[in-house]
Amino acid sequence: MLKGKRQKRDLHALNSDGMVVCNPRDKEAAHRAEVEGIATDDRAVVTCRKCLAVLNKQDRVRKMRGSDVN
Repeated sequence: MLKGKRQKRDLHALNSDGMVVCNPRDKEAAHRAEVEGIATDDRAVVTCRKCLAVLNKQDRVRKMRGSDVN
């Protein structure tokens, strides 16, 4: 199998169901990310732009809901 030209792969975030955040409906992508070691639960080390965008959006929604309650 040919490796890509990239030296380092992006690290993807996993959601609570163990799926990749940027592609939550693709079970094969989640499995591949875990097997290849490019999936993590640590948000501080995520490098995938799509995962970071989804995580940031979730944080904004969570903050807005929290401020509505007060």
